[in-house]
Amino acid sequence: MVKPLKPETKLMSEMAKQVESLATVTFRSQQISWVISTHGVAKGLANLGFCVGKQGLKWVGAPVRVEPLNRTFGRNLSRTLMKLGPTFIKLGQILATRPDLVGEPVAEELKVLFDRVTPVDFRSIRKILKQELGRRKLRKHFKFIDPNPMASASISQTHRAVLGSGAPVILKVQKPGVARTVRADLKILAGLLKPMNALYPKYQIWKMYEDFREATLSEIDYRREAENIDRFLKNYRKLFSASDVSFPKYYPEVSTERVLAMEPMRGQKISELRKGSTVARKAAAKGLEAVLEQIFEHGFFHADPHSGNLFFIEEEGRMGFIDLGLVGQLQPEDKKKFLHVVMAVLKRDRLRLAKALYRLGDSAPNTDYLKFEGEVQALIDDAKKQGVDNLKLEEMMNRLLGIARNNSIHVPNRYVMMLRSCLIIEGVAKSLDPNISMFSVATPVVARSLMNSYNPIQMIRRFI
Repeated sequence: MVKPLKPETKLMSEMAKQVESLATVTFRSQQISWVISTHGVAKGLANLGFCVGKQGLKWVGAPVRVEPLNRTFGRNLSRTLMKLGPTFIKLGQILATRPDLVGEPVAEELKVLFDRVTPVDFRSIRKILKQELGRRKLRKHFKFIDPNPMASASISQTHRAVLGSGAPVILKVQKPGVARTVRADLKILAGLLKPMNALYPKYQIWKMYEDFREATLSEIDYRREAENIDRFLKNYRKLFSASDVSFPKYYPEVSTERVLAMEPMRGQKISELRKGSTVARKAAAKGLEAVLEQIFEHGFFHADPHSGNLFFIEEEGRMGFIDLGLVGQLQPEDKKKFLHVVMAVLKRDRLRLAKALYRLGDSAPNTDYLKFEGEVQALIDDAKKQGVDNLKLEEMMNRLLGIARNNSIHVPNRYVMMLRSCLIIEGVAKSLDPNISMFSVATPVVARSLMNSYNPIQMIRRFI
C-alpha cells in the first residue's frame, strides 16, 4: 500500500513545481525576446507598443502612432513564429485567417505556417513512447514502428507502425517538451495581453486569449481527440444524417495523453485528386456538405478541414476525416442565432443581417447600433452588385468581423472557428471543382437545420 504524502512534503512538492514553472517562464520569455530580435520583428512590435529586451517581451503602453503592418513585417513574423514553436505557430495560423485584425499583407504571409514543420529525431519520439507506454507494453503491442515520419506538425508527428496482431496503425506522438512550453507560453501571453485589454477594451482581447488558451490546451491532450472521434461517430449514427462520412478507429490500449494509435484512413487524399475530374467534383460536394452538416445540424464540427485532413473513398462515395484534435462546438441556441445570419446573407436582407449579427456577438455599452447597421447595409449593397455566384465568402466574412470589431462587438471564438471551418472547406472544394457554389450547397443544409430547430420533438428533447 502506497503511503500518502505528509502535508509538509506535499507543500514542498507544490512549491518545487511552482519554482520550476517560474524558471521555465523566465527562460522562455528571454528566449522569445532573443528570437524576436534576431528575426527583424522588434521594430514592428515597438510600433505596436511592445518592448523587446533582456527581461523578455513586455507591453509598455500605447504607441504614439501605429504604422500599417506590411508584407515584410508579415514575412519576418512568420519566420519568428515558426522558430518560437507550437503555441506561436498556432497563434500565427489563427492570425492568418483574420486579415480584419492584422491586414491582408500580413495574413497572406502567415499562411506559410500551415505547411510542413521540421520533424524531430526518431530517438526523441521513441523516448516519448517508452515514457507513455513503458518498455514492456511497447514491445508487446508493436511489431514495427517506421522511424521515418509520415508528417510533422507543430505539436506532433506521425509514424507508420504495425501492431502485434498484424494490423497497420498510424502513431501520432507529441513532440518532446511541447506541453511544458505551451503552458509557459500561455502564461507569458496572458501577462502581455492583460494590460492591452485594459487599454483597448473595444477589441475584447482577453476574451480572444481565453478562447485561444482553451483550444490550445485541448490539442495537447490526445485523450480529447479520442473523445472527439467517439462524438463524431455517435452524431453520424443518427437516423436523418445525410452525409456519408468516415472517421478512424483508435486503439485505447496503446493511446495516452501524448500518444494516439489509429487505423489508417482508406481512400485517396483530397490533395492528390485531379482538379475538375468527376471524382474531384464528387469529393468537393461531399466534403462541403459534410462540414456544413456538422456545423448546422450536429453543432460539433471539424475546425481544421484542410486538404491534408480529408480523404475520399471513391467506391463508397464517403469522405474521411482525420486529425480531430481541433473541433468546434455550438449549443442549439448558438446554431439558431447563426442560422439567422446565414439566411440573411443568402437572402441579402440588410436589416435582418444587422439584427442577427448584433445578437450573435457581445456588444459593449458604447456600441452605436445605428452606425453598425449602416455599415452592414453598405456591405450587403456591395454584395448585391457582385451577385451570389461572384461573392467571395472569405472577403464577406472578414468584412463582417471587421465591422463588428470596429463597433465594439465581440464575436465569440466558437463562431470564428465555425467561420474559419467554412472558409477552409470552401477553399478545398473550389480547388477540386472551381464551379461549385458554397451557397448552393449550404441552402438545403441550412433549411433542413432550421426545420429541425423548430421541430417540436427536438424542442421537447432539449427541454428534458
